[in-house]
Amino acid sequence: MGDCEKRSVLLVAGNGVDAEAARATFAESSVSATVLTTLTDLFDRLTTEVYHCLVLPEHVDGQAGVDIARGVTKLFPDLPVVLVGVDPTTVPDEIGATALDVTTVRDPSVEAAVRAALDSAAPSVAGREPSPMETLLLSLFNEMPDHLYAKDEAARHVMMGRGFNQPTDRIGLTDLEVGELVDEHSKAAYRDEMAVLDGETDRIEVEEFLGLSAEYVLTKKVPWYDADDNIRGLVGLTQDITTRKTRERDLRRQHERMVKVALLAAHKFRNELQIAHGRLELLDCDAEELDHIEASLARISAVVDTVVSLSTQETEIVDQEPVWLSRLSREVWDTLAESQAQLRIESDARLVADQESAGLLMQFLFQNALEHVGPSVTVTVGATPDGFFIADDGPGVDVEPPERVFDAGYTTVEGNTGFGLYIARTIAENHGWEIELSEVADGGIRFDIVNVELHE
Repeated sequence: MGDCEKRSVLLVAGNGVDAEAARATFAESSVSATVLTTLTDLFDRLTTEVYHCLVLPEHVDGQAGVDIARGVTKLFPDLPVVLVGVDPTTVPDEIGATALDVTTVRDPSVEAAVRAALDSAAPSVAGREPSPMETLLLSLFNEMPDHLYAKDEAARHVMMGRGFNQPTDRIGLTDLEVGELVDEHSKAAYRDEMAVLDGETDRIEVEEFLGLSAEYVLTKKVPWYDADDNIRGLVGLTQDITTRKTRERDLRRQHERMVKVALLAAHKFRNELQIAHGRLELLDCDAEELDHIEASLARISAVVDTVVSLSTQETEIVDQEPVWLSRLSREVWDTLAESQAQLRIESDARLVADQESAGLLMQFLFQNALEHVGPSVTVTVGATPDGFFIADDGPGVDVEPPERVFDAGYTTVEGNTGFGLYIARTIAENHGWEIELSEVADGGIRFDIVNVELHE
């Protein structure tokens, strides 16, 4: 191989590939060798510089070299990859890498494998200068503050941006293999992705509460098409929407205060109207005058009904779509709870519901727990086979029959309107759901919302 044919090899240091040993291996050869001690810039180097072979260790930065090779070969399918310190029988055939079960890069078999790779045809992408489109896409992945990523036909990460994670810390893995994700969420994400990859849908969009550095996120996923218009994988974008959710929480709090004022006023007006009607029946005066008074009271009653209707108009079902129980619960809870109160998510599922009205249902059930148990209450939310439940750790229900708590105007708390649980049941009925009330063995009450459609 003459100087005019000089080729470049990129070596990543790690288990089996010592940085200094790697440099020494090719220092006096006709090969131009570059050594990376971290994976962070791996895809940047492969995209913007010319390389004809990649050497990977068994492990680097806590990741398996085989997984990294899987991601690299999806984007650079013609680039020869040599794995050092890896049993060849553990490398899937579709990766197409040369695996050498040796302990050091200084082993002669490593240089022989690299030279054999360099004697083959130059890789079509990594072996040439990048196009403007390639550098544009790399900049998009690197500079976007959001989490941008691509996955292959088996939903394994192929490339990641720098928005939320290191650009290589999930390469070659599916969401099912990412430990920091909640089990229910990773399984649901994988099902969604397979629906995209199988052509069942051309777009996934879902909001989640993760409780990580980005508490609330919005994820969108679309197919990745090849030159023949076949689905090769998918592209995803996950955005941190915590700030937006905080604004929505403040607006929900304001709305809650307005609803409570309107319902309390309506409750008091109705009490006064009942007193007025009772007094009116005792009056002994001209029938025509009584008719005028009754008509006036009827108009006031109609105004009260309108106030109640306008205050609770969110109970109308607008658009039902999948929503995570945990995300909606946390979102509503943050608008109501004091610092001492606690929300515990026992299990999670995706409900098919109108988010605004379902959130209002939760709002009244949470408010009921806070008002009847107190600011130190613990409320537990969880999924069931046919819906979800909301339970508290209070003293339980002291009324017979217990279902009276759903009656309009019924309350045991002074100043309360008595409309909260009535409205919650109305919302449930509008969805085609039912609310079942039961007492918890250790104290407290539990509301089971049943007949709920769950999104698989």
